[in-house]
Amino acid sequence: MRRMADTEAEQLVVASQGIHLVFERSFLKGDTALMVPKTSDGRVLFVIPWHGHAVAGTTDTPVDEATLEPRPYEEEIEFILETAARFFVRPPSREDVLAVYVGLRPLVKGDGKTSALSRDHVIHVDTSGLLTITGGKWTTYRHMAEDCVDHAITLGRLPDAECATKNLRIHGYMEESAALGDLQVYGADAEKVRAIADAAPELGVRLHAELPYVGAEVVWAAREEMARTVEDVLARHTRALFLNARAATGMAEPVARLLAAELGRDEAWIGRQVEQFTELAGQYRVV
Repeated sequence: MRRMADTEAEQLVVASQGIHLVFERSFLKGDTALMVPKTSDGRVLFVIPWHGHAVAGTTDTPVDEATLEPRPYEEEIEFILETAARFFVRPPSREDVLAVYVGLRPLVKGDGKTSALSRDHVIHVDTSGLLTITGGKWTTYRHMAEDCVDHAITLGRLPDAECATKNLRIHGYMEESAALGDLQVYGADAEKVRAIADAAPELGVRLHAELPYVGAEVVWAAREEMARTVEDVLARHTRALFLNARAATGMAEPVARLLAAELGRDEAWIGRQVEQFTELAGQYRVV
């Protein structure tokens, strides 16, 4: 896009890959997160409690190309297993890994190792006046948006106005949600999800014994959150695929059937959905 305004524009970011391994919660002692600020090779390792599990990460591996489904490298998996073994209640093996997931960081380009590059966002204004924001993290998206719009106001000589994002609450906001149990992530919508299960008790049954998700959540996702595929439900509207890839695979068919009933799909569609998700989930397993 920037080269449409300036054919000589240089790439602003490079990609760095980070992986995470997910284990049973029992591997992490206590209720708090663990951070190792400097491992044997100078990297950082963290382990945090997450949705009833323990997630360990991360790595920092430069990659030449950003792909839709990045794959973990063997050396990354071994690094986390070996390092975590020094701090877990018991040493983990590959068989203990419930899921591996991989993300790509957009790092602002510079010299040296990707681990030394800035995780902060950068705003760049081309000579044409095109404003670009790049880098940053999911966790700072509101600050990024505020900074970007403030710069655009100045650049466009627009009326100055104070950003409202600091006081905007996300959908489902509640002061206290702990009492909602497994439906806590829905916040104020939890009662509506529970009402679906109350109206059809079979939708209140867990879709897999090893994960907390129930059929009512699939129905809710289809009706209210625009879920249209098994991957939508198990990787986006719930965290099933990231928590336990094998269990998520076992949930694929019942999820497909619930979606088919909501969306008016046939048996052939169900079969394709199960096949596609099973293939995807294989990338999230290490054994």
